[in-house]
Amino acid sequence: MNNSDTIKSVRVYEERKVIHLDYRLKSNVRIPKGKTHRIRFSTNTKATKIAFNKIEKMKILLAENHYYTLMEKVENKNCNDIKFEDICYEALKEAEAARRKDDGTKDYIRILEADVLPTFGEKYLPEIKPKDIKAWQLLMSKDGISQSRFNKKYYVLKRVLDYAQENDFIQTNPISLIKRSSKLFAKQQNHTTAYYTEQEREALLNYKYDGYSEKEKSKSEFIVAFLHVAFLTGARTGEIMALEWDDIDFEKGLICISKSIRRGILSTTKTDTVRYVPMIERLKLALQKWKIQSNAKTNAKIYVFPISNTGNPYKNSRAIIDSKFKPLLQQLNIPYKKLYNTRHTFASIAAENGISLPTVATCLGHSTVATTQQFYVKMGNLDYNKSRDELEKLA
Repeated sequence: MNNSDTIKSVRVYEERKVIHLDYRLKSNVRIPKGKTHRIRFSTNTKATKIAFNKIEKMKILLAENHYYTLMEKVENKNCNDIKFEDICYEALKEAEAARRKDDGTKDYIRILEADVLPTFGEKYLPEIKPKDIKAWQLLMSKDGISQSRFNKKYYVLKRVLDYAQENDFIQTNPISLIKRSSKLFAKQQNHTTAYYTEQEREALLNYKYDGYSEKEKSKSEFIVAFLHVAFLTGARTGEIMALEWDDIDFEKGLICISKSIRRGILSTTKTDTVRYVPMIERLKLALQKWKIQSNAKTNAKIYVFPISNTGNPYKNSRAIIDSKFKPLLQQLNIPYKKLYNTRHTFASIAAENGISLPTVATCLGHSTVATTQQFYVKMGNLDYNKSRDELEKLA
């Protein structure tokens, strides 16, 4: 029985062969500066069965002692005794208010726990030096990640250290002396090599799955219909996963894109806007065919591309890619490129075929044509003869 005046609950768990505690404070209890109602810490005890059982019996007492120690350290601003892990969650939480979406916050928490805390968690704040950050930067580079991916990890570390400086836990911020950009990290992939060609697109959209088993046929029907939306609207993968049949107006020939699923969370679109994408006849016929096929295989009628046995939307695209998309590419001997690159392909092929960039930008949900042109359109494949004919009009 828990008779503690401060601790609501405690969980004992193992991480990296060491026993940790994860406890929650009662709502009426004062929270140590730099913390939330949920606090985690390491017991520095090797995870054995005997030690686990012993700590399980003492977990309330251990959590209470940790809480009161934090209160003494942080409230008295004994900076030399405050560790990185004592303030990191509060630092990220404080920055959350300026962030548009919860999924971004979850990503930063994952980065904090996987990439930052193992190096800096047990360090006292004044002890963190530029050389420690450089060593961590080198460690991160060994995974072969791109500069843009490292930038997210860098942000998490910088945010916590900025918070420490803002609250007078450190006088100077050591990360201010370290350059974020480094030759250690891989250059970001050149998008001009990541498009599906028009021939590859047609092979995927015209795939014939006759003669397959019922299970394989079902997968093929799903991904071919999914790719019709992807290639012919330029919608983001998460937006397609979130589509409901109510979003599709067959009479007016429009698809309403107002939601997206990203990292398991159903939310608004990336830009927090609602847009209507024209549905060409080819897409309309493909979706009408898929509606008949899918309704015959699932009891749920809400989502356009649901999990067949539950009717719920997919939480992430990995299952779609691994079980449906990659097998189709292998069948057609088409090199794998990201499913998201169907969006780039839509923009590029549309521009190559003379569709105006403002129209393409509207379909993609871009507020400016500049974004479409810079990041999505493969300008090297434009028809320069057609462009020359248009420019002749100036004369």
